[in-house]
Amino acid sequence: MDETSARQHIHQHADAVVRGDMDAVVADFSEELRPQVPQIAQALPQPVTAAEVLSIDVGDTESVAMIRYAGEASEVTIRSQWQDQGGRPVIVAAEPAG
Repeated sequence: MDETSARQHIHQHADAVVRGDMDAVVADFSEELRPQVPQIAQALPQPVTAAEVLSIDVGDTESVAMIRYAGEASEVTIRSQWQDQGGRPVIVAAEPAG
């Protein structure tokens, strides 16, 4: 994966979650994972008021991002795995970090 592109895209994804731009958020998920987006979203504080990219580990074929999402009363860190598909980074797996 291209490190610069992956890092930019992951930061843009976190910003889209805070903005509530669901079209952009859903577009960042692989086709296979899109049906699970509502379940993944349920793990997030409602509404999300802030997002912080804690770490990005860029690999040759896959990158792993840790993003903390915060709301008024709670926060959760999501671990997401990204791969290049169709020339752009997309999320192929996401789960709360335990």
